Amino acid sequence: MSGLTRRALLGGAGLATGSLAALDRAVAGAAESLHDAPTGRDRLWLKRPDGSELRCRFRTEAGQDRTQILLLSWFMRDIRDDGRAVWMEPALFDLLAGVQASMSAVHGGALPLMVTSGYRTPGHNAALENAARNSMHLYGYAADVQVRGYPPRAVALAASFFSEGGIGLYDSFTHLDVWQRRTWIGRPAAGERVRK
Repeated sequence: MSGLTRRALLGGAGLATGSLAALDRAVAGAAESLHDAPTGRDRLWLKRPDGSELRCRFRTEAGQDRTQILLLSWFMRDIRDDGRAVWMEPALFDLLAGVQASMSAVHGGALPLMVTSGYRTPGHNAALENAARNSMHLYGYAADVQVRGYPPRAVALAASFFSEGGIGLYDSFTHLDVWQRRTWIGRPAAGERVRK
């Protein structure tokens, strides 16, 4: 699936293009309302290297909040390729929330997740030297994350309790995806898709 612009993502989610300002207000409102309790199994506190930040509650007693999933999907856009985005797999947010909540509990306070890569356009992915040709980033199933003050192996350990998908351990980040269960250290061999 090719990446979409913000306007196309909103349209695909059934929101009127006039909702752009409302979406921006929702981001600001979500951050304010979650200031005191930004982490938990139903919420996320995410940051990006460009300085952007999002705090949102994506699950309620009624189930997934599609507006918040949309905000998260937009936040996970390819910031290196014209801000293109796709609808991200909601199970990825459940995984990230589990990792974040458990690490925050062990830490004794809320820890944001730094997302170094979410969705990647095919062009951006192809330009990366060590990216898998069929990366789960292309489909909105993956995120590369860091937690300040903790090594990637700590993130991988936390993810191992929640993940039914892939966990890749790299020098400066941890890859998490919700495709198939597998683990690896560094770059998987060319053409390798599953590693146990």
